[in-house]
Amino acid sequence: MSEAARTSRIRRVLLVALTVNAILAALKFGIGWKLGSLGVLSDAVHSLLDGAASVIALIGITAAARPPDSDHPYGHRKFEILTTIIVAGLLFLSAWEILGAAVHRLMHRGPAPDFSWWGMGLLTLGLLASSILSSWEKRAGLEVSSPLLLADAAHTRTDVYSSILAIAAVGSGKIGLDWLDPLLAIGIVLFLGRAIYEIFLEGVKVVSDATRLDPELIRSVAEDVDGVRGAHAIRSHGMTNDIHIDLHIQVEEELTTRQVFEIENRVTEALRQKFPGVTHVALRHEPRGTPPEADA
Repeated sequence: MSEAARTSRIRRVLLVALTVNAILAALKFGIGWKLGSLGVLSDAVHSLLDGAASVIALIGITAAARPPDSDHPYGHRKFEILTTIIVAGLLFLSAWEILGAAVHRLMHRGPAPDFSWWGMGLLTLGLLASSILSSWEKRAGLEVSSPLLLADAAHTRTDVYSSILAIAAVGSGKIGLDWLDPLLAIGIVLFLGRAIYEIFLEGVKVVSDATRLDPELIRSVAEDVDGVRGAHAIRSHGMTNDIHIDLHIQVEEELTTRQVFEIENRVTEALRQKFPGVTHVALRHEPRGTPPEADA
């Protein structure tokens, strides 16, 4: 898939996610206000920030799609991971607001939310919509190797869990447990915390240039290429869809420059075939028997 086609697909998915989350947020705010449920209002805030995250993601993917220039010879792809971290920050703000409201509600007990079958029904429809959207976003994110789509899918996936808690919160009005609603709101925060951790972890891996691929797997692929007598000093870093590999290969001393050039091309192609996310391979050839350097 070309970079233009990849960017176009990511934009389409994010626009659909933005539309769905805006509708869900409006629906949940209406239900939460009507029934007086903190759990439902917290879920509405979550859906609203999901929509805001999609807007930011759209801006980020547009910046990341810009072609290389003199100041950015490797392109602008890291804007995608930067935007992913910003999305995680929005999710953190959402969790903090929900936690504060829940603690306040526990300390200042109020009446349990009103119970409504129609409210339960609409929230269930919203849960199904979030579940379908999350699965679709995740599948698209894996197909195009987009950490941004996967982060947005994680947002939506937590919306599924928070919707379940919101439904339970409305159900608390049926049995008159005034403390259950804010307690379930705190449960939503726990789900949000897990999503925040996963998104930040991916961002840290890219920013810190953490190893992306197992050096032994890279070595195996390189040494399977005809003419390669060994591989070492293997390193990899980058985003899941923009992995850079550096390695040294050993070849016979009597080979011509043309023969070495062809071997290097075969190694590069073999690595790109084995690892679809690889976009750059830096090779250094050495005579056979050179003392190997440690891998990263």
